[in-house]
Amino acid sequence: MDKNHVLDELAIIILNYNSSTEVQRQVDTLLGEGFTRTSFYIIDNDSTDAKKLEDYCRVKNIFFHEMGSNLGYAHANNWAIRRAKTDGKDFFLILNPDMHIDADCIYTLCLTIAQDPSLAVVGPRIMFNNQRDMIFSDGGLLIPKRGFEGGHVNCLSMLEDVSLTGLNYNIDYVNGSAMLFRWDVLEDIGFMYEHLFMYYEESEWCYRIKQSNRWKIAINTDVSAYQTDSSRGEVYEYYMTRNRIWLCRKYKGNIYKALKNRWRLIKKIFKRRDLSNQEKRSFIKKVISGIRDGFKLDLHPSTKGYQTDFNRHSR
Repeated sequence: MDKNHVLDELAIIILNYNSSTEVQRQVDTLLGEGFTRTSFYIIDNDSTDAKKLEDYCRVKNIFFHEMGSNLGYAHANNWAIRRAKTDGKDFFLILNPDMHIDADCIYTLCLTIAQDPSLAVVGPRIMFNNQRDMIFSDGGLLIPKRGFEGGHVNCLSMLEDVSLTGLNYNIDYVNGSAMLFRWDVLEDIGFMYEHLFMYYEESEWCYRIKQSNRWKIAINTDVSAYQTDSSRGEVYEYYMTRNRIWLCRKYKGNIYKALKNRWRLIKKIFKRRDLSNQEKRSFIKKVISGIRDGFKLDLHPSTKGYQTDFNRHSR
């Protein structure tokens, strides 16, 4: 299999949630660099700017689908993967709207996966967009002994200080903001768990892939994409807490360490001077709710992904 074959069967999936301007920037850039309109699948998760994006896609004659309700990252992307498969797509690139990526980067990722049929998922080195010589991630890490504490290889390192080149297989997951994968692994391992809603979905999926010992995942550090740093509020901490507790339960991680980490977070919130007492209480309640709900989540959800009649729902 060669790169051109992968490109012919590549679906670029971009999930919008109130980021239509960024989505249009991404698509315009890649169209201008040689990608065709049939490569793109633009999905909207019940955004306030959905109509604006739908109008844009209509003018460009690009596939657009509004989910109708926001059931999370995995739910919408699983839907898009299955929809693209009906068009004969066998390779899928999921892009977050805040990513800045060019065609050469995508071409290289396609060549990387084409050269190794055992490679399930590949992504680029991710840099900070506002400081393009600083690395955000050369691949994600998960540490079960620390309660599935997450991290990133070479995070906050200056590019000139890092000697790592080529493919980095010493990772636990490929960042879901820019990851390319093949249909075969979905048939084998299953889809991302939709009940996680946001955060840890791609981490768990890649972790599941690696545990099978049948597939590899990697970061190609010879190419880069650029990510805008985002703020982390109480919604972020709720889902990070909930899903981290769930991961510990499912994969025998150290729940005590996870709970200890969350207790430290609560103490930090309590000491923050930029929050009012009411905001602190709300924030702390979210973290405590995340702990409680993490013990309630189903340990054996479906891996089949979103099912629907695409002829009835798509436009």
